[in-house]
Amino acid sequence: MKSPKFSEHDRKKVISKIEEHFSIHLSPVGSRRKFLEDDEGKSYWVLGGYEDWHGIPPEMLEEEERRSTNGLLVIAKRYQNRIDVYSGALQSLIEHKEMLSHTKNGDYQFNINIRGNHLLIKEVPELVLSKLGETPYYENEKGADKKMEEIKTLIYKLSPEERAELLKKLANKLKT
Repeated sequence: MKSPKFSEHDRKKVISKIEEHFSIHLSPVGSRRKFLEDDEGKSYWVLGGYEDWHGIPPEMLEEEERRSTNGLLVIAKRYQNRIDVYSGALQSLIEHKEMLSHTKNGDYQFNINIRGNHLLIKEVPELVLSKLGETPYYENEKGADKKMEEIKTLIYKLSPEERAELLKKLANKLKT
């Protein structure tokens, strides 16, 4: 059986949790979906997975070194029916990047270990993330989110006239 992957729907759920917790709005930095920033320019790296290892492209590290925003590292651990979210200082990871292993394609890689309400990065013992919270996320909810994304994509492809006609038909159906 194929092992489950941390999907973009999972990431969106985590991003919503972060935005709610810190009362901020996050937007992507460049084309990377896991590298975000708030309206003040502070970096937020949102990594997630079912497994206990994570990879980071070298460009992300280089960009954060250049920006030096005192950002936040967020790691989400996905379980079958929930996602636990941990956060800590991104700068500590940047400062200790030489302690991380490298993959064949040059990405940095590290392993995590969860102890109670803390997430430890094995390669950087100084870096301990605290549990920000957890969010329930069941497969049927994830399926509904996927369907909603598909519907949004279809609606955005419609012309303004077609959208207006669709809304009018839906309104009429709701009246009956």
